[in-house]
Amino acid sequence: MLEGFPLVTRFTVPFADIDMMRHVNNVAYIRWAETMRAEYFARVMGTDINGRHGMIQAGIEFKYERQLSYRERIAVGCAIPRIGTKSFDFEYEVWSEDAGHRAAHGRTAMVAFDFAENCTIAVPPAWREAIAAFQSGTQQVFS
Repeated sequence: MLEGFPLVTRFTVPFADIDMMRHVNNVAYIRWAETMRAEYFARVMGTDINGRHGMIQAGIEFKYERQLSYRERIAVGCAIPRIGTKSFDFEYEVWSEDAGHRAAHGRTAMVAFDFAENCTIAVPPAWREAIAAFQSGTQQVFS
C-alpha cells in the first residue's frame, strides 16, 4: 500500500467530510489532496506556498473506486511522477487501512508561477533537485 509515495498521512475520516449519502463526499478527497500538495511544497521545496514563487493548478482528475465512511482509518499518499519545463504533476492515492483497499486516486497538473510578475516560470533547478532527492529517499509520514 502506497509504495512509491514518499509523503503519506494517516487519519480517521472526520464527520465533517461525510455527506447526506453517509459516505465521504467527493470534494473531501480533493481537499485531502490539496493538503498533501501544500505539505509536500513546504517540506520539499522549502518555500512558503504563498511566497513569490509558487504553483497554480492547471488541471485535476480524480477517480473514485470505493466508498469511505465516518471514522474509517485511511492513508493518503502524494508523489511527483513528472516534471516538465514549466509544469509538473502531483499524483495521489487514498487507501482504507481498515479494509485494505484503494478508495480513490488522482492527479493534478501544476504550473510554476511567479506571483509578483503574474506569469509562469520554468520549474526552478532547486525544486527539481529537492524533488529528485525526496522522491528517491525513504517514505516520510506526518499526522
